[in-house]
Amino acid sequence: MRARTLAGYADAISVAPGDSIAFKVSCDPGPDSFQATLVRLISADDQPGGPGYRDEPLQVAANGSYPARHQPVHPGSYGRLDHHPVFDELESFTLQVLFWPTTPEAPWKSIVSKFDESVEHGFGLFTNGDGHACFFVGDGHDHTTVHAVAPEPLIARQWYLLSGSWDAQTKEIRIVQHMVHPVATIPPRCEASADASAVSDERNPGAAFLAGAYNNRNAAGWFPGGHVNGKLERPVLTRGLLSDEEVLALSAGPVPGTLKDRVVLAWDFSIDIPTDRLADISGNGLDGLAVNLPIRAKTGHNWDGSQHRWTDDPAQWGAIHVVEDALYDCEWENDVEAVIPPDTKSGLYAAKLEREGSEPCFIPFVVRPERGKTSAPLCVVFPDASYLAYANFEEVFDAGFDLQYNHHAALDVDDLYQNAHPEYGVSMYGFHNDGTGPHYSSRLRPVANLSPTHSSRWQLSADMHLIAWLEHAGIAYDMICDEDIDREGAELLAQWPCVMTMSHPEYTSTRMHDAYTGFCAGGGRLMYMGGNGFYWRVAYRDDKPGAIEMRRAEDGMRSWIAEPGEYYMSFTGEMGGLWWRAGRTPQSLVGNGFIAQGFDVSSPYRRNPESHDPRASWIFEGIEGDIIGDFGLLGGGAAGWELDAADPMRGTPPHALAIASSFDHSEAVMFVVEEIGHMHPMITGPMQPAIKADMMFFETPGGGAVFSTGSIAYVSALPCNGFDNNIATLTANVVRRFCDPAPF
Repeated sequence: MRARTLAGYADAISVAPGDSIAFKVSCDPGPDSFQATLVRLISADDQPGGPGYRDEPLQVAANGSYPARHQPVHPGSYGRLDHHPVFDELESFTLQVLFWPTTPEAPWKSIVSKFDESVEHGFGLFTNGDGHACFFVGDGHDHTTVHAVAPEPLIARQWYLLSGSWDAQTKEIRIVQHMVHPVATIPPRCEASADASAVSDERNPGAAFLAGAYNNRNAAGWFPGGHVNGKLERPVLTRGLLSDEEVLALSAGPVPGTLKDRVVLAWDFSIDIPTDRLADISGNGLDGLAVNLPIRAKTGHNWDGSQHRWTDDPAQWGAIHVVEDALYDCEWENDVEAVIPPDTKSGLYAAKLEREGSEPCFIPFVVRPERGKTSAPLCVVFPDASYLAYANFEEVFDAGFDLQYNHHAALDVDDLYQNAHPEYGVSMYGFHNDGTGPHYSSRLRPVANLSPTHSSRWQLSADMHLIAWLEHAGIAYDMICDEDIDREGAELLAQWPCVMTMSHPEYTSTRMHDAYTGFCAGGGRLMYMGGNGFYWRVAYRDDKPGAIEMRRAEDGMRSWIAEPGEYYMSFTGEMGGLWWRAGRTPQSLVGNGFIAQGFDVSSPYRRNPESHDPRASWIFEGIEGDIIGDFGLLGGGAAGWELDAADPMRGTPPHALAIASSFDHSEAVMFVVEEIGHMHPMITGPMQPAIKADMMFFETPGGGAVFSTGSIAYVSALPCNGFDNNIATLTANVVRRFCDPAPF
């Protein structure tokens, strides 16, 4: 297996004929060029029994050879204010901030500073690598620096009020550290000072004022460094030296009138939480800019637990959480730019990047129909919100565990490339370097596992089985993506009689959910082709293309849990977590909902008596026997990996028919946590409902209908036996009837 030596991303995920799209590429050391070809993806599974890899080149002028180059990445979230003349007027001053460290022992990190590390010029509050806070000054001449170190070490996840001061007359620097919520046996206040007479001038007109990082430079130019991990609240810079009482007075609430003339800037992160603005309440208009999506709507030092929704009392959510490995936009330059030809067929495309000695890299995107037009009665939805949640999912392999519970686990070329490039950021299933759960994800960065050929057959590589079947069966279809639906709503979906999901539409925004609900209520036909769909609530931000937010709150199958008081999303103010907890269950939308998961083997379905009801019997035309899908490219069956079942108590419509159900799942297939109210059988009784996937059908108002498979593995059974199988027959029956304009 060859290694991958290149990666990239696009500036758009969905384009129409006539639109332009740009691809940004970075190459590891190797050959000095790469080949780019825009292709329509037809199928991608080269495993035995799979449909093989096929694509069709899109004839565009952009196809060709390009010079290889490395493009840098600067991860880490922080706040920024470029140099302002007011900083030049400083003589004696005090810098303060509230700080909740998560990795206080990490080497030299900037809490808040105006400091250029490359020449050691400026000032700031730092952690010193030994777990202590310090105030640091340097003049940039012969690396003359001085720091005053607080004698008491910082304790992780505790609030501190730190202040550092420079006395221009005595050339003394001082740091004062207050523990906001004192702990027994630990001094609540400590201070230290140092003689800085060797420092000629600590002011640096070339450095930006940064919260959570310091300035750095190399031959290529400016970049941030020294990113600290933790919460920051109320950075304030004032003229002159302040008493403890004055520092405390500036740490919350409006700027006191007695100090207003002395305040240079005071950032209040509880203002404009859904934006990148770091509001200056000093009256001087020195607003900052949040970079790389520091986590907002985070509880501050004064959160008292009386409120849990930040919109009810924003003053208690005055913190941002910065981490050293956050990444929204790599901000790379364009390498390949193309215009989509006017007659381009809607569907799934990719920039296929190839280089001598390297495995290819794919940058997928959707070509949607011309706006306001359709070319087919069927519309397939590319689930980019779910792909973003799993973006750069960390694959690990433990033979002793995975061979029993996770047969699909394998490290392929994409995973190895990702592991070699941690600077591209983590998935929402991982952790930031300080143990914080990632609240945001973005497509404006390389996503190694968003590959049609990924060996896991999970997400896109599994969804390629559906694409391959549609192409083989000659079923005409258009394609749009989650971002399109979030922006344009039910009016977009209403253009097609039938809308089809892919195998795992797990993450859904409110505007998307409203669109699907409105589509079904208006007579649309929805084919839910997977499992564990419509599960987590996410939010988009209109001014942040390609970014989503999610909070793992209260319940659900999750790798991390949001902190108390931080269940509500910063983008919209909506409660995060499961859609079920927001009163919109998957069962009420599609008839079934997530009940169990297991990644060893998949099972078949058996027809239920309801399948013979005249309302649904047409679904099984041309199918003999009661067993369906006892084959598949994902675990050997059509029902597996993640399963959805009907549940009237969770909203399955009373007229819905469970036309088939899976059976004989192994002990490695386990209930999701929200199905387990208690671990003692004397309290819970027998586990109900049983572990199974329910295949559902029901009619909706206005002559519409819903069909649901209840299984992620379902689409991976479609290509079996050369696409000649009962799952393919059943699915074709549903597509044919759902695209028929005759009302149900």
